[in-house]
Amino acid sequence: MKCLSLIINESSKNEMVEFLRSLPEVSAYTIFHGEGHYSGNLRPFESARDEVMGYVPRIRIDLLLEADAVDAVVDRIKHCSACASRRGIYWVSPVSAMGEI
Repeated sequence: MKCLSLIINESSKNEMVEFLRSLPEVSAYTIFHGEGHYSGNLRPFESARDEVMGYVPRIRIDLLLEADAVDAVVDRIKHCSACASRRGIYWVSPVSAMGEI
């Protein structure tokens, strides 16, 4: 198992959720709300509102996927122009254990 984590602008949430629902490899995911704070030239603010407020509204989506499905899911997300408009990032982490508590 792998955990695919996506960080996207909050404004892309609805499009991303609809897209994820269409992927047969994705059975569940968790959404976290947050703020992107950046310094220097790391990432420019995406709107005048972001610059005034000092942060970018973000969401993080964690998906648990079979290891052999990760590359295909990432590739489809990268080609979904409505999902994140190239303003998101992702990473993949190994999942060493999973269960119910």
